[in-house]
Amino acid sequence: MVPVLIFWMHIVAGVYLFVKRYYEETLGEAFLSIIFAAIIFTAGWTLSSFIVHFVFTPQGLGPALRPDSLSLVLLTFLEAIFYKIWFSRPGSNSSPEADRAADA
Repeated sequence: MVPVLIFWMHIVAGVYLFVKRYYEETLGEAFLSIIFAAIIFTAGWTLSSFIVHFVFTPQGLGPALRPDSLSLVLLTFLEAIFYKIWFSRPGSNSSPEADRAADA
């Protein structure tokens, strides 16, 4: 059940990211943001899975939190931190009109 919830959260976050970037930037920027998020997800899941399988036994922390579920939880936590930093940096939320006004 935990992996289903985490995948659902990622799908909702991906749709939100796509729509937000589409309205703030362009369609191309929206697709690039989704591709970037997919790359971060796949690489992060590989790394978190390696770490969790190295630290925990195959039984995990119980029937609901097997190592694969734990790796997804770790991945979601690390992604939340990464995206909070990435999308809060200066200039990431500005509109093209504001960028052109600042350049003038």
